[in-house]
Amino acid sequence: MQAPNPGIDSSADTIQVGRQAIFDRDLEVFAYELLYRDAAGNCTISDGDQASSVTLLNAFVEIGLHRIAGPHKAFINLTRHFFVDMPPIPFPKQDVVLEVLEDVEVDDALLKGVANMRAEGYRLAMDDYNFQPELAPILPLVNYIKVEIQPDGMAELERRMPELRATGAKLLAEKVETAEQFEQLKAMGFDYFQGYFFARPNLVRSERVGESSAMVMQLLARLNDPDVYMNEIVELVSQDPGLSFKVLRWINSAAIGLRSRVESIQRAVVLMGLARIRAWTTLFAMAGLGSRPIEILNLGLLRANLCERLCRLCAIGVPETAYTVGLLSVLDAMMSRPMTDLVRELPLSDNVKRALTHSEGTYGRYLDHAFKMERNEPPEHTCEGISASDLTEAYVASSEAAFMTMELLNDG
Repeated sequence: MQAPNPGIDSSADTIQVGRQAIFDRDLEVFAYELLYRDAAGNCTISDGDQASSVTLLNAFVEIGLHRIAGPHKAFINLTRHFFVDMPPIPFPKQDVVLEVLEDVEVDDALLKGVANMRAEGYRLAMDDYNFQPELAPILPLVNYIKVEIQPDGMAELERRMPELRATGAKLLAEKVETAEQFEQLKAMGFDYFQGYFFARPNLVRSERVGESSAMVMQLLARLNDPDVYMNEIVELVSQDPGLSFKVLRWINSAAIGLRSRVESIQRAVVLMGLARIRAWTTLFAMAGLGSRPIEILNLGLLRANLCERLCRLCAIGVPETAYTVGLLSVLDAMMSRPMTDLVRELPLSDNVKRALTHSEGTYGRYLDHAFKMERNEPPEHTCEGISASDLTEAYVASSEAAFMTMELLNDG
């Protein structure tokens, strides 16, 4: 199964939230599958357990779908109860895809419920399909079929592709592990893709580093020099009209909430602070690279905001440095080069280098927490006094902040 079944202990008042991107054939984010565990890290529920299911859906409402999925669709696992008894679903129909779990009991009641849900206007998906005969009656009723990819079963999958296409559903490949699998599945005719090949950003791109990347590296070397002066940063930002525009737009955005408008680069840099402007100019430089999934930028922003929030919660370390570590953690994906090589070329402090290459030290611990939450694993050894609800809110708030920043980037 691509992701744990959504679950929640009805006695708990907090849940952990994660997500995994679903990409289209052009490697643009199409949707997110939302992943859930309870405060104890458990991920199993009993089919038809109304209390657990209602609590799960209430959690979606309390969080706000837009905060975790932004403008994208959200794939959500539902228990049998929601298809058989059809309680109200508190989401706009156009924003969600409701997944039928592969271990569901298939009978006339379920099939009628799935058909009724589709007739109501909901889009539906069959989860973790691996040609199980008992699931065949569901396939004509769903809009998407999520096919579980077996590394040693590609030839058999290609042989059986005609029967999948005959359903008329869009085909989503789960558990895509390598670039070779992605290209092969794309050639077979799959529409969407999900898996560790995409979730691990250092594997997303493989093209040669070109001249533009070399220029970016020169810029990053100065921006991340711990001894660089503020005036040098101002000068660097001022030399790039696009970068100047984006920095000024961000500092004047509603998210910042300044009382008076900032019209000078120098004042913007001072207000943002040296560490933050370093991180932001790094982001804008990376955004100027060639084609790559925009999710890499989004992921870097989410990690940056999450590391900063964890740093503030723990009150250990410098929040701006934690932000920079989170943001730079996707640099290997952006540059298509190993992180160990990149940190050797950037004059970063030793603690930042160790955090980026080995998840060591204070900032490395925050980054490791971010990695674990991306994988829907409960972080261990969180600072004393930090609760599961604190972690959940930090993750969701970081997701929201990342989407807001992406809107600013995309507008320019």
